[in-house]
Amino acid sequence: MSGSRALASTISVRVPTPVGQRFVVRPAPAREPQFDDELPPRHLSLVGPLDRPLPFSAEDLNVPCGLRLSTVDNSFEPRPTGRAELPELNGFTRRLLIGIIETATGRRPAAQLAQHTAPAVQAGLARDAGRIVRLGTTQRPATVHSIHIIEPADGVAEIAAIVRVGERFRAMALRLEGLDGRWRCVRLQIG
Repeated sequence: MSGSRALASTISVRVPTPVGQRFVVRPAPAREPQFDDELPPRHLSLVGPLDRPLPFSAEDLNVPCGLRLSTVDNSFEPRPTGRAELPELNGFTRRLLIGIIETATGRRPAAQLAQHTAPAVQAGLARDAGRIVRLGTTQRPATVHSIHIIEPADGVAEIAAIVRVGERFRAMALRLEGLDGRWRCVRLQIG
């Protein structure tokens, strides 16, 4: 391969010059990029205000104390979200409860709740879809009778709810956590 590269670097083209002057022969540019082992060694130099050795601290970067620096190791994992950055809890909880009951009665596919449930909860919903079919045979849709919400920590909500399915009432318990800017159900129990 190096022989063909040497040949390519010796190929010349003629560039026309004004009348009365001779032609100038210039080398043609390489048509392929160099391989990694043919590149000249590079030495990185640190430039700018952040040229200090790692790890950086919040004081070095002038970051406000309330913000946290993320590391590369967990950049693809779900990030906890505080209550101030999450949607209104009561309305979301009502819609989620109805969706869970509709999944449990077989009226809704479990995949529709995938964005709002943890993988373990999603797998349980898919496995138990239609589990309470005998209670969902009525034409009356499921309704939320009561919801009790407590927030033991920032971005965490625990819900106890009573849902009416047909002529019966069912108890439900959920744990919601704020992850990546949305509420996500990480634990679910249907009584």
